[in-house]
Amino acid sequence: MNTLKLRFELDSSSFIEPKLIKKRSGKLLVDIQGRLEVFLNDHCFFLEPSLALLEFGMALKNWRQEEDFYYYTIEHDEREGPILAFNKIEENYWTIYSIWQLYESKELLALDRIIEAVDLFLLELDRELLKNYGFNMDEFITSKWIF
Repeated sequence: MNTLKLRFELDSSSFIEPKLIKKRSGKLLVDIQGRLEVFLNDHCFFLEPSLALLEFGMALKNWRQEEDFYYYTIEHDEREGPILAFNKIEENYWTIYSIWQLYESKELLALDRIIEAVDLFLLELDRELLKNYGFNMDEFITSKWIF
């Protein structure tokens, strides 16, 4: 079965104002950035050195997994296409697509493989957010967003 891995690294060099962190400002969605790599069967399918990782994580967290997933960032023109998409082909077969993909994939992914990769990504992102900024995605969601 085909494998999917989502790897990331927070950009530790970017300064984020402490008051934004304290207030859980919505601006953090685009300020918390880093490198994202997506691997299909150990081949790099997608690589972006500066992606809004909190925004991406929130999109994945809110994804209703029986429906297609489309990630558009508020920093990019949506008309060009999704930064990353999982598209349902039939009951348990999905494809992956990105306007920034490194190659065209005809690989089919089982939904459970996608969910496994997404869950691991979200778990690791939460750990890094907590370590670096003192909050996780659930705490960010329940806070009052201030732009």
